[in-house]
Amino acid sequence: MTRRRSGAVSLLTAGLLLAAVLQSPAHAATTAAPTLTITPTTVGNTFTVGQQVKLGFSTDANTVNWTVRDASGTEVAKGSASAASLNGQLALSISTPGWYQTDLTAVGSDGSTALGGTDFAVLTPHDFSTSTDTRIGVAGALGFSSAGNPGLEAVPLMANGGISTDRDEAFWAAAETTKGVIQFPQKVKDYKAALDANHVDFLNILDYGNPLYYPDEAPSTDEQREAFTRYAVAAVDEFGTEHTTYELWNEWNLRDPNGAAKASPENYVALLKMVSAAVRAKHPDVKLTGPSLAVINDWQGWFTKFADLGGLDYVDAVTIHPYVQPLDPEASVTYMNTIRSIMTAHGSNKPIYVTEQGWATGTNPSAVSEPAQARDLVRGQLLSYGAGVARYSSYNFMDSGTDPSNVENRFGLVRNRLDARGALAPKPSYVATAVLARQIDELPLVGETRFGTNGYDVSFDAGGGQSVHAVWSATPGVVAATAPAGSTVQVTNLYGVTTPLTADAGGHVWVTAGPDPVYLRGAITGPMLPSSRFALSVSPEIAGDPATGTLTFTNPDAVTHAFTVSAGGADTNGSVAAGATATAPVSYPAQDSIGARTYSAKVTVDGQAVALVSATGTATPPLSVTASHVVNGSGKDLLRFRVTNASSHALKLAGLDWVSGTSSGTLLAGCTVGANSTREVDVPITLSGPSTWSASLRRAGEPAIAASGQLVPVSAPTIAKRHTVKLDGVIDPAVARQPAIALEGTGTPPVTGWGGPSDLSGSLWLTHDDKNLYLSAKVTDDVFSQPNRAGNIWGGDGLQLGMTAGAPGETTQTQEIGVALTDAGPVDTWRWTPTTQAGVPPGVQAKVVRDETAHTTTYEIAIPWSTLGFAAKDRLLSTTVVINENDGTGRRGWLTWGKGVAETKNPALFNAVRLDPAAAR
Repeated sequence: MTRRRSGAVSLLTAGLLLAAVLQSPAHAATTAAPTLTITPTTVGNTFTVGQQVKLGFSTDANTVNWTVRDASGTEVAKGSASAASLNGQLALSISTPGWYQTDLTAVGSDGSTALGGTDFAVLTPHDFSTSTDTRIGVAGALGFSSAGNPGLEAVPLMANGGISTDRDEAFWAAAETTKGVIQFPQKVKDYKAALDANHVDFLNILDYGNPLYYPDEAPSTDEQREAFTRYAVAAVDEFGTEHTTYELWNEWNLRDPNGAAKASPENYVALLKMVSAAVRAKHPDVKLTGPSLAVINDWQGWFTKFADLGGLDYVDAVTIHPYVQPLDPEASVTYMNTIRSIMTAHGSNKPIYVTEQGWATGTNPSAVSEPAQARDLVRGQLLSYGAGVARYSSYNFMDSGTDPSNVENRFGLVRNRLDARGALAPKPSYVATAVLARQIDELPLVGETRFGTNGYDVSFDAGGGQSVHAVWSATPGVVAATAPAGSTVQVTNLYGVTTPLTADAGGHVWVTAGPDPVYLRGAITGPMLPSSRFALSVSPEIAGDPATGTLTFTNPDAVTHAFTVSAGGADTNGSVAAGATATAPVSYPAQDSIGARTYSAKVTVDGQAVALVSATGTATPPLSVTASHVVNGSGKDLLRFRVTNASSHALKLAGLDWVSGTSSGTLLAGCTVGANSTREVDVPITLSGPSTWSASLRRAGEPAIAASGQLVPVSAPTIAKRHTVKLDGVIDPAVARQPAIALEGTGTPPVTGWGGPSDLSGSLWLTHDDKNLYLSAKVTDDVFSQPNRAGNIWGGDGLQLGMTAGAPGETTQTQEIGVALTDAGPVDTWRWTPTTQAGVPPGVQAKVVRDETAHTTTYEIAIPWSTLGFAAKDRLLSTTVVINENDGTGRRGWLTWGKGVAETKNPALFNAVRLDPAAAR
C-alpha cells in the first residue's frame, strides 16, 4: 500500500523558556549580566529552502550580536542590532541547504554580556507523500512519561526529516492497571494518531512485565506468558497491522538476567511461540519481529540457541542492536554478517532490522563529537543497507536529557526540550539523516563496493541509467567517478549542498572521499578510482586571518589544460602542461570564529567543472595564555605568564586576571600584543606545598580565554651549570669536574642477572647554554649491542631522556628522546612523545663513541631548547635518564636516574633540575 508521509512542520503551541546565560567575568561580578533566552517559534528551528529563517529569543539587553556558521565552520552571516528593533526574532536570509550554528551575544547598557545561541536546519523540499520507503527510522520515546519524551509536535519534524518509522512503546503495565482490563492510555492513542496523520509507520515494542501478575520484569511460566500474550493481542487489536509492525520485547538477552526468566533464549522462545500463535490466529497479516538482540556478552551463543530452539520460525524479521560507540560504524558490520551466517545455517533468509544503533555526543569519554555522530549514523545506515538490512532505527530522536557528561542523555538527532539552545533544535545528525532520506528515497540498493584504503561505495539504482553513490573513506583522498563524457554528476555533501560537475573528455569527475559521506548522482559506471590528479592542502588557520593553501593539479594527459580554481569566493586561473604538475594558491576569507573547518575548492578544466576537492583543519584563537613555574638566577620561584598572539595583526588586551593560592591580581591591562609575538610577565610565588594557578585573559567584546595549571614546590633540585659541550666523544674537562650523577643498579625492575658495576653502570652530567640542553654520560657496559634502528632503539643499548618544563608533575606534556650508537654504524636519534611529533627530533646532535678495550660508551648529546619547547631562561625543568641494556639476547632491563619513562609513563616521577647561570669550572 502507498504510504503517505507529510513534510509539514507545525508551530510550538507554547514556548519553552530556556536560560542560556553566562556570568560576566570575575572582575565585573557585581554587574548583573543581561538575560538571554532561546524561544523557538518554529518546531525544531527547521526550515525549507526559500522559507524565511526566523530564530526566536528574548532578552533585556540593549544590543544583540550574532554570528552564523554552516557545517563547514564558515561564517555565513554576522551582524549587530538593537534588541528593540529585532523584537525577539532574528530573521536571516539563508536559503542554502545545511545545518547552521548561531552564536548570540546580548550586551547590556553597561557593557556586560550574556552568551547563548541556537541551531537551525535548512532542508531541500522533498515530496514524501507517495513514498513506500520504510528503511529510515528512529526510536521516538513518545510513549515515555518524562523529559525524554519529545512531544507530539516532534512527529511532523520526524516526517520532514524523511523518517518513515517510529520505534516506540505502549507499556503493558500502563495498559493493564486493573487485572483483566486492558485499556491503552490516551497518551499512546494520541501519539499513534499523530504518527498516522504524518504518515509515519509505527514499530511497536511489546514489552515488559506487570506487577499484577508477577514480580519480575520478564515472564517465566506459562501462566505469566498467557497474561503477557493477552496484552500482546490487545495491542494488535488496538493498533492494527496496517503500517504497524511489532517487536517482541527489548533486549531480552540483556535485561533482567537475575529474574526468574534469567534472560534465557529458552524462556524468550517460549514467550515468542505463545504470542506468535495468538496474534497470528486473530491477525494473520501481523508482522512480528525479534529478538531485539543486544550484541553484548555471549550474544552469538544466545542467538544460536534461539535459532536452535526454532525462534526463527516465529518472527517475520530478526532485530538486533549493534552498538559499537565510540568506534566507527564499520566495526558493526561483523555483527550483521554473524547474525546472517547463523540464520543461513538454520535455513532462514528472513529480513534483518537494526532497531537500535546510535552514537552519543557530549563530554563523556565514550561520547563522540556532534559532526562525528552525524557521519557515523549515516555510515551506519548505509553499511547496514549494504549488508542487506531492511530497516534501520537510529537511537534516538531527541536527547533524553541535558547533561553533556551523561552518555544516556545525548543520543538524539535533536536537542532536548529543555536544552538551552532551543527545544528540538537540530543537531547535525538530524540534517544528515534528512539528506540521506532525500538522496535514496525509494531507490533500490545496488550493492556495496570497496576502494583504496578504507574506502566504501554504497550505490542505489535511480532509474533511467542513473545511480546514486554514497562514498566515503576513513583515509581521505581524491577519487575519480566514471560517467559518460559531457554528462552531469550531481555531488551532494553530508548536509545537502549540491555542486554539479561535468565528466571530462576521458569520462571522469573527481571528488574527495573523506569521513563524511558524499553523494554522487548520475550515469555512473564502474568503481570509484583513487586518484592523485587533484589535491588540496590548507595551512593551519588563525581566527581573524585568512586561511591560505594550495591546489595541486597533476596532469597525466598528453595535452596542456587550462584550469580555474574556485575557492573562498575567488577564482584563480592557471595552466598545466602535458605530463606536468601545476599549483594554484587558494585563500579563504578571514573570520573570527574558531573550531573545525572544511575547505572546498571547485576545479574547472578547459571550461568544465570536473572536480570538487576538500581538506579539513581547525581554526585556533589568535590569543593564548599559558603559565609556567620558573626560577630566577638566584633560585627564587616565579610564576611566568605568557600571552601569545599568533595572528598577523596586533591585539589589545583588557587585562589578565590571575589567581595563585591566596594571591591574585590583574596584569597587562590595556597592553597590546604585537603580531606573531609574545608578552611575558612574572609574579613572585611562595610554595609550601602543591598548589594551583588560574588565569582569565580578557579582550573587549570577546569571550574570556581561561587557563589553569599545577604548581609543585622544589626542595633540592639537581644543579646544571652553564657550559657548551664539544661533541667529540670525550667528556669535557669542565664537565668532568662537576659532581656526577651515578647510575648503578637503579633500574626498576633491576637488570636481569646484573653482575655489578662492570656489567652496567655509569655517570651523567647535565649542562646548558642559551641554545641547548646537554647530556654527557660515560657508561660501563661489558657487552654492547644495539641491533635496532629509529623508533625501536629503546630495545638495545642506548639512552632515553624524559623531559618536561617546570617542576615534576606540573605538566603531562613529555618530551621523550632517545640516542643510540647502532650496530649498523650510524648514531640514531628518535622522539617518541609527544606522539604528534614522533620521529627524528629536529636539531638534536649526538656523538657516541664505544671503547671495546675499556668496555665504555661515551655519550654527548645536544638538544635544542626550540625542539623541547622549553625556554632556557626559565631555569627549571624535570627530567629522567634511562640507560637500556642489551647484551645481544634482547633487552635485559635498564638503569635509571629518576623514573617515569621506562617502568611507567609518569612525569611526576622525574627529577627537578635548576639551570644555574654560573659557568662550569
